[in-house]
Order: sequence, then C-alpha cells, then structure tokens
Amino acid sequence: MAKHVTILGFGVTGESAARHFLAQGATVTVVDTRPERAVPQDLAAATYLWRSTQFPAEPADIVVVSPGLSMNSCLLRSAQAAGVPLLSDIDVFLAAARAPVIGITGTNGKSTVTSLVGHLLKEAGFQVGVGGNLGEAALSLLRPDVDFYVLELSSFQLERSDVSKLDRAAILNVTEDHIDQHGSLTAYADAKRKIYAGATLRVFNRTDDTTKPRDGAGISFASGPPNNELEWGIVDRDDDQWIARGDVLLQRVADLPLGGLHNATNVMAACALVAGLVSDAQISAALRSYEGLPHRFETVLEIAEVTYVDDSKATNVGATVAALEGLEREQRVVLIAGGDAKGAELGELRASLGGHARAVVTLGKDGPQIAALARELGIPFVEVSTMTESVRVAAGYAQPGDIVLLSPACSSLDMFASFDERGRLFQEAVSKLDDERAT
Repeated sequence: MAKHVTILGFGVTGESAARHFLAQGATVTVVDTRPERAVPQDLAAATYLWRSTQFPAEPADIVVVSPGLSMNSCLLRSAQAAGVPLLSDIDVFLAAARAPVIGITGTNGKSTVTSLVGHLLKEAGFQVGVGGNLGEAALSLLRPDVDFYVLELSSFQLERSDVSKLDRAAILNVTEDHIDQHGSLTAYADAKRKIYAGATLRVFNRTDDTTKPRDGAGISFASGPPNNELEWGIVDRDDDQWIARGDVLLQRVADLPLGGLHNATNVMAACALVAGLVSDAQISAALRSYEGLPHRFETVLEIAEVTYVDDSKATNVGATVAALEGLEREQRVVLIAGGDAKGAELGELRASLGGHARAVVTLGKDGPQIAALARELGIPFVEVSTMTESVRVAAGYAQPGDIVLLSPACSSLDMFASFDERGRLFQEAVSKLDDERAT
C-alpha cells in the first residue's frame, strides 16, 4: 500500500482519489494550479498546494493524475521529471476492484450506453456500480457487495491508464473531437482503442472501422440487418422494425424508450455488452422501464403539432449528424445549433442539413460557420444571441409535424456553464413559449 500519495488536480476525480487514500491511512498531498477553494471536511487531513505548477519536493510513492490535466501542462512535466510512477484514478480503481468491470467509450452515446448497461444489469438482480466519466468517479464506486462495475471512459482517461483488466469493452463510434488535445484523429482513435487491451468480450460498430479491434474479433452492432449471432442489427418483419441478434428478434424499435435511429444503435451496444449475463426476456422487460439521460435527444413538449427536442449533449459534429440521420427520411427539422466547435470541421453537417433542415437558427462563437452552410444550401437561417430568442425564431419557421431540435454540434462553454445549463435554458424557453400560446 502506498504511504505517500501526491494527487495532481482537485476536481471530482482528485477528490475521490484523496478520499480513497486517506481512508487507507496514506499521507496525501494535493497540488492544483487553481486558486484555493473550500475543502470537504472529510478531506481536511490532506496537505493542499494551490496555484502551483511545480511538483512538490516531498517524497511520494505514487502520483495520481486527474484526467482534466493536460499532458503538456507544466505541472505534469514537473511530475514526470521527478521519476515517480504516474497513475490515473482508473489505474488505482482497477487494481482495487474485486468484481468484473465493463468499459465503454466512443465520441457519442457513451453516457447513454453506460447508464443503460447499468440499468439492464440492475433489473436482472445484480448489484452494480456505474460511473467513471459519468456521474460518480470510479474510486467512489468501490464496495465489497458489487457484482459488476460499468465505467464510461473518456479518451483522456484511456490514454493515461492501463485498462487491460477490463472484462468487457465497447467503442461506439469515433468522430472528430478533442483534436485540440490529442493532436490528430488518429491519436484520438488510438487512445479509444486501448479499451480492448485485455477484454474477453469486445463490442464494436461494424460501420465504423476505427472502432474495430485490430484483429477484427468481437460482437458488432449497426443499423443494418445482422448476418449471424455475433451481429446485432435491425430487421424488417411484418411491417415492423425489430432489434435482433442474428435471427433472434428481441425488441420492436417502436417500443424502445429512446428516440432516433442513433439511440437504437446505442441500445444494441448495451444489449451486446450484457449478453450471456442477462437473458433476452430480462433485456426486453428492462428496456421498457429505462428512462434516458437528460439532454440526449430528450422530448420536451409538443406545441401546435411541433415537437421540441433537447439534444444539448450533442457537443460535436458527429453527435448532431447522428441525431439528424437517425430521423425518418421525410422528417423536417428546424435546427438550433452553434457554440464552440473546438476547431472541428463543421462542413461535415452539410449532407444532414440538406436532407432534413427546414431552417437553421444559430448562436455562439461558431454559429456563423453553420449559418454559412445553410446559406450555401439555400436553407433559411437566422443568427441570434440568446437561447430564448432561438426558440422563438425556430417556432416561427416550424410547421405541423416538424421537430425543433437543439443539437448544437459544438461545446457550450463559450456561452453557458455546461451543456446541462444550455439544455435547461432551452427547456425553460420552450415551456415559456407553451405558456404564452396557452393564454
């Protein structure tokens, strides 16, 4: 057991690491580049070095690095120069976990799949710890009575962790994101692919080569029909669409708790990850009781035969493309989009906009780039400055049967504290519009 632990970064992950090692009786030093802030009472025994960019001189057996700390930061370079083993919280968690761990990553959909896998296992009677990059930090999940752990893992967590102890693993998709941190799409995809290192069951998207294990072996999912029992897909049967594993029909697509074709593929990935642990009958029953996470293609209200959908979690181009391409072919949308694209190529929205957008309302730092795409395609567009204004303008363009879709294709941080706040303000604006039309 480590006696002296230094933790770099004191966010949610850093707090969980400090709590874990203090409970083991270790001496803990926390280093953070940010200004001093209040510390929870149960963590008061640690030593805190605020506004620091240098690794402390005190001896350390291990250093735990928070995933939010850039690999190029002065603090991390200083720690590397000290020659002390650098671990992530995931490294520490996997060394301590005494139950099988299921890991899930991907550019989009990983939170939904992680929570759904947890739900399927819980409904089958297992004790499950769900977290990682979603909800609770991994180290906060450790308990002796857990049967399975389900972790959402980001590319930042994967690139600095040894995840060879994962029992089951999935990559849902890989599209351009976090290139400002990883340097290239190849490096980003390589970080994701580390998740397969030691997994005995590997789940991948057979329409996305970057998700495939290098040896090609595993269980796949896609929106097309499956060819064998190692493939999940959608089949047409008696004027209905069904999710199927090989020849086995599992659930009608129309009965799924999540809207959009992209969410049907998320459901397939989750089902593939629990196959053999949960029966088909248990999966089918549990799917009907699942409630999706907020701000992920979440229906808010229907007003004057127009459906308002909050997809604020679509913080990159791939997520918005998936939302649009997951609609019925004839479905028309008034899209609200924009924010900080983080250097991504927004031109990849072109085909999806052309296929579905009745109009486009843009806001935020890179809204003008999306407006330029709409102009190029001959789609009506308006640039606005507030979420309330965006909803009012979108409602003016929408026709009965349309969807007003907040799916920004960009990060929220240029205008909002988080995608949660962006989604909440959208929902408040929709509710206000409903109240006004009712009077």
